[in-house]
Amino acid sequence: MVRETKRTADGASASGVSSSRNERRLLMNYNTNNSDKARKILIILLLVITAAGIGYMIGTAANAEDHPATCWVMCRPGSQVNVRKRPDKKSEQVGYLEACDSFQTDGETKDGWVHVLNIGEYGAGWVYVGYVVTEEPKAVYQNYVCVAKKQAACRRWIGGPQTDKKWIRNGCDVSVFFIADGWACTSRGFIQAEWLEANPL
Repeated sequence: MVRETKRTADGASASGVSSSRNERRLLMNYNTNNSDKARKILIILLLVITAAGIGYMIGTAANAEDHPATCWVMCRPGSQVNVRKRPDKKSEQVGYLEACDSFQTDGETKDGWVHVLNIGEYGAGWVYVGYVVTEEPKAVYQNYVCVAKKQAACRRWIGGPQTDKKWIRNGCDVSVFFIADGWACTSRGFIQAEWLEANPL
């Protein structure tokens, strides 16, 4: 049996209205999914650009005077950064560097790792770029306050993903251990130094 299509008050068919609503709903979901994907892609690109920028600075420092450059490790006091035989976190550990230790590099970088000269029995190794700075870290050991407009990201390493705590809000205190290359090594992770000011209290 053929059923007659019901009409709405404005003359449009009920089935047409339902179809239009479904289309709008699908479009909203599509835009939301695309927005999430775009945000993730942007974060990945920022991490890649940060690693590339640090690698470029290291390479430039090493080649400027045609001899190995000095870099430093910046991490929390009492912790250490592993030096690997190859530029891979699963590679054999050939040594380690503690907070503020310096090392010599020829400027070679690969897949987010920096080449370390004269370490361990192998004579060389690789350290992850997220803990490497090109200037000697300034020891602070002082409380700072967040001055970001709303909040500042707390990262696992320089330019890396956010820590479990993720954010520090404007006006909140944080213990700062070291500052170098525009980053602060804090009790809550790595935070861009421009968002922090020394607490006068």
